[in-house]
Amino acid sequence: MMLSKPQQHETYRVLGLAALHSDGSDHKVAWALDLLQQGVETPHLAILATLLSPVNEFEADDYFNRVLSELKVKKPSDDEALEGYAKVLAQDIVDGDLSPESGVRQIYLVNVKLNFPGFLSEYTALEDEWYCECINGWSAHKRRDEIIKVCKATLETLNYPDVFRP
Repeated sequence: MMLSKPQQHETYRVLGLAALHSDGSDHKVAWALDLLQQGVETPHLAILATLLSPVNEFEADDYFNRVLSELKVKKPSDDEALEGYAKVLAQDIVDGDLSPESGVRQIYLVNVKLNFPGFLSEYTALEDEWYCECINGWSAHKRRDEIIKVCKATLETLNYPDVFRP
């Protein structure tokens, strides 16, 4: 089964969230439920979608890996998943689905988890509201514009991991 572009976008997101948070089972369950509601069906998707809180991380991870296999999604390395997640967040900011302030905070967390790679370096300063306003002299509006500008550049430079197999 081939996932639609929006479903692929959400799959990149959940792969990134799983790499970012050791307790990502709630994200996995929510992703599975969302796919089910969109008519995607696999033998283990319904099981993952209906795991009850508190979710056993090992059980969720086992079903998540089974669902990825059923959907022909190759699980990327954590670094690849995080880079893809940063691109998802940048796209959400550019599309207006995520506020620049919230998105830059989330991209900054990816930046920290990846140990501050050069390709995300601009997000360190942009995440710091005080630095932007007091050192750069930017208004809140100017900071928002700069975040969006950097996100547009990020979309050109970052790649989604190659996870979807035909």
